[in-house]
Amino acid sequence: MDDLARVLALTVQELEADDARLELGGRDPSSDTVWCPVGDGPYRLVVVYDGPPPQPVEVLRDRLRLLAGSFASTLSAVRTPATAPDPQRSLDDALEVLAQQTRACDALVVDETSPMIWGASDGERGPEDVLDAERGAKAWRLGKQAGVDLPSVLAGEADAALPNELARLVTEMLAVAEGTTRRPAQWRRRLRMFAAIAALRERCARHPGGSRWSLRESEVALLGRGFGGIYWLLLVFDDPDFSELHAEAAMIHAAPWIERLVTALPPVDPDGKGGRVVKLRRLRRL
Repeated sequence: MDDLARVLALTVQELEADDARLELGGRDPSSDTVWCPVGDGPYRLVVVYDGPPPQPVEVLRDRLRLLAGSFASTLSAVRTPATAPDPQRSLDDALEVLAQQTRACDALVVDETSPMIWGASDGERGPEDVLDAERGAKAWRLGKQAGVDLPSVLAGEADAALPNELARLVTEMLAVAEGTTRRPAQWRRRLRMFAAIAALRERCARHPGGSRWSLRESEVALLGRGFGGIYWLLLVFDDPDFSELHAEAAMIHAAPWIERLVTALPPVDPDGKGGRVVKLRRLRRL
């Protein structure tokens, strides 16, 4: 239970509380209590203040829900103590909570140079990396120019005469995604995510560093927030009229937890072929 004690201690620290506890059963706390359910189980995470809370209760509840989502694997281990929390799953869970809070299609962590997608809110992460995303973004652009319904073609639900370059890209994309079954709507979401990643990397190539960037186009809308010098927390939307103020506020609240979860990831071999191992450095605070 050391991990659970660490989560409770972090909860107290992050929400400037006097105590935090995990409760089982009984009635839900009163309406002026800061608490949230833990997953679909019978537990709830409760924060205690000896005096007036430092922020409105609803604001603190939103922060607590995000924090609880960040440590979903650890909290679920209360019921299955033998299961060690998975750092990758914890990061993906936190990104999923952030995507739900901001009504984004996807929330991601990428960096400015490597092919790694460090975290993704999509439960079906898929085999693609950043280089595959750039290929997919190019294919989507060419498909639109040619009037091709690329998501349906990739899903095998439509036939079309493809220009040579587009045909090559589609073949390469399907080879990477071999064994993955996606319907047109899933491919459309994936292609939008690819376009957002490609747009961000193109922007980073022109302007390395930076701490904030947004893009509002009919096919791709995004809000990115840089951290750690080279990393980006990226929200992808299907509506270019998304609430930038709401999304950025949620990103700011989530940033410290996302940073910690990224630094908790183990070293990774980017190409899976025994190449250089990427060791994440300690991230500086935003």
